[in-house]
Amino acid sequence: MDDQEALQKTLNRARRVLQILEEQKASYGIRVPVDLQIELEEKQKEVASLEARLNHSQGVSQATDNMATKQKEVFISYTWRDNHSEPFVQQLEKAFESKGITIIRDKNAVGYKQRFQEFMQRLSRGKCVIVVISHEYLKSENCMYELVEIAKNGNLYERIFPIVLADAQIYDPLKRIEYVEYWEEKIQKLDDAMKKVSGANLQGFREDIDLYTEIRKMVANLTNLLRDMNAMTPDIHIESEFEALFKAIAKSLDE
Repeated sequence: MDDQEALQKTLNRARRVLQILEEQKASYGIRVPVDLQIELEEKQKEVASLEARLNHSQGVSQATDNMATKQKEVFISYTWRDNHSEPFVQQLEKAFESKGITIIRDKNAVGYKQRFQEFMQRLSRGKCVIVVISHEYLKSENCMYELVEIAKNGNLYERIFPIVLADAQIYDPLKRIEYVEYWEEKIQKLDDAMKKVSGANLQGFREDIDLYTEIRKMVANLTNLLRDMNAMTPDIHIESEFEALFKAIAKSLDE
């Protein structure tokens, strides 16, 4: 067995351990034990080091360029479920294109027959993710899945750049709690429906209820964080041609 093969096997083992640690972290939601977080970060560094050594041994000079490109990726998370998020995203996209940055979103990154979940996982690991929060965003399982996954991948505050649209009710605690109630009702309705049929061959439904439960567990903390961040109003962003947002993201990409 040559050095490259041995290094690949070592890397594969480290990746499996890292996956287990990430699953353990996910089970805690936002409140991750310090010792687990430290172990996870150490394993991430080990995997990164092994990947670098393997790339070097294979003489893949392109790997460095690919990593640099990945660091420059800017994603956007938004909903299709209302009639105002998409036009706003289009304005934002044009403003960034004029400054030389292409926004990566589902419509330009997910081709025919490609899987949306693979893109959402890629987005959740992104260094910079613009999050366009609307009322329907907070009730969308795909959007909330993206937000939960971003949180699970760590450094949530540093990696998200939120814009809160006018209909998102996150500043009033009484309204904010309605989102918690919404996801509790989703859990209850699906659970009741599943009890009406045989427990066999319900693949996918159990995963859905697990997702709803995870969203329910994290929605209060996530909306509380969002309301505490100065996201600026959509009108201010539009009038300034998204200048503050662009500068914040450019700074993050350069770090």
